[in-house]
Amino acid sequence: MRETVDVLIAGAGPVGLLLATELAREGVDVLLIDQRAERSFFCKALGVTARTLEIFEDIGIVDEAIDNGLWFSGITVFADGKQAQAMDLPDGAMPYGALSLAQFETERLLEAALGRHGGRVEYGWALTGFAEGAGGVRASIANAAGETRAVRSRFLAGCDGAHSTVRRALGLAFEGGQYPQTFVLADLEVRWDLPRGRMYRFLRGDGAQPLAAVPVHGSPRRYRLSTIMKKEAEAADGDGTESAVPPGLAEIAAIMTPLLPAGTELASLHWSSLYRVSHRIVPRYGEGRVFLAGDAAHIHPPVGGQGMNTGLQDAHNLAWKLALAARGRARPGLLESYSAERRPVGQDVVAQTSRALDEVMARKIRMPGMRESQLLIGYRGSAIVRDDRAKPGEDAPAAGDRAPDAGGLRRAFVAHPLRLHERLGRGRHVLVGFIGENGEGMEAFSEMAAIVSGAFGAAACWFAVAAAGAALPAQEKVPVLTDDAGAFRAAYGAEAGTAWLVRPDLHIGWCGTAARQLAEFVRGIVVSPDAAP
Repeated sequence: MRETVDVLIAGAGPVGLLLATELAREGVDVLLIDQRAERSFFCKALGVTARTLEIFEDIGIVDEAIDNGLWFSGITVFADGKQAQAMDLPDGAMPYGALSLAQFETERLLEAALGRHGGRVEYGWALTGFAEGAGGVRASIANAAGETRAVRSRFLAGCDGAHSTVRRALGLAFEGGQYPQTFVLADLEVRWDLPRGRMYRFLRGDGAQPLAAVPVHGSPRRYRLSTIMKKEAEAADGDGTESAVPPGLAEIAAIMTPLLPAGTELASLHWSSLYRVSHRIVPRYGEGRVFLAGDAAHIHPPVGGQGMNTGLQDAHNLAWKLALAARGRARPGLLESYSAERRPVGQDVVAQTSRALDEVMARKIRMPGMRESQLLIGYRGSAIVRDDRAKPGEDAPAAGDRAPDAGGLRRAFVAHPLRLHERLGRGRHVLVGFIGENGEGMEAFSEMAAIVSGAFGAAACWFAVAAAGAALPAQEKVPVLTDDAGAFRAAYGAEAGTAWLVRPDLHIGWCGTAARQLAEFVRGIVVSPDAAP
């Protein structure tokens, strides 16, 4: 085990694994530790949002995730045994649908991706303490045998869950409250005649608590059921940790069968849990060289499946900033922007999932919408985004927004159409420019490409999208795609000569028409290679 690294990450759940994978891909030296002796095989978190699937596409595991998951086809609500409401989830309305993927599969795929970039998890090692000093962090780690080691790192990331050692050592409050109810989860086989692929909610008017059923890939009858105990049971202390003694099949059946359709049988219990939940968030997502992500920074009710997804997007936001910092290229404000951008997202998720749980407790019927896809999350107003357009269209994406995808792009002598997102991300800042019918904007865009190349080096990419039928000047510096279907122009409200600098996390960092404005923007984010240590 290395004792000097760029980044030490505590916690190898989905959040820590994603952060380590993205950093390792960028050549950052990472040490990822986890106090567990080995990876667990419980389904736990299930729902994977469209935005998270875009992240999985970025790191090359989206096809495997889909193959090992199950699409949610719709939601049906029963009240007192009768169908009260139903909603089908449309196919093709968003970049990806909502996927049911057991957490152990998510972790398996992420750990394999980490391995492909030369990384690994050091299981059986727990963070016991740390101190930040000049130029880095000195941490102490220990294993179950009592062996201890000192690790020096430039940065430390706490992805170590609701009872985070990192958060406690920083002395950060975990502000919020606790729900008094005890929740029960069960991953098992359900024998009934209801269609596969749908999520179900069962309500009764006699005071019984609602029950939710979510399909789990692997068996046509496998579901994760969840409800609330009638009486308070001995559970954890309210931060999402499971009870030490989970209920068995007989107890699960006694609790849940009366809430399910007549004739339903429960069998083959894979996993169960009793736990309580809180709604809590830290006042900031880190201090100095130490950062928090996922449940270490925010916890909330599991309604809507937002928890793991929000944590993964924390890691996706932090990774590219840490990569630049590890190379000595980040301006001071870049790392500070992590908390500034992600904490408002965490606050919103905590608030809206708490409201959703209150509605569930009140037996109100609430159907998910576009919000649950997490595609609408953006960072307008962030200190590290800038919009220099004179008159942007009202519906056009602004700096800070997620960069929309666009299909139907063509490249000379390539028979198949291309997607914009295929050329974005991968740890790079990507400059995209729109060239008009008469070649307007190409000269300025070439100058912008040189600026981006000088600022980010190998972590930069650029290409132009030309209007259909455009007469382009002879040049060999800028790759060109053609907007044959007009999808790019429609998605971006594109005008000739406009360019967008898309960050590695697929959000627009800058947009404008002048090279000098782009140069000013990138100087505020990165140190030039000549000035870097």
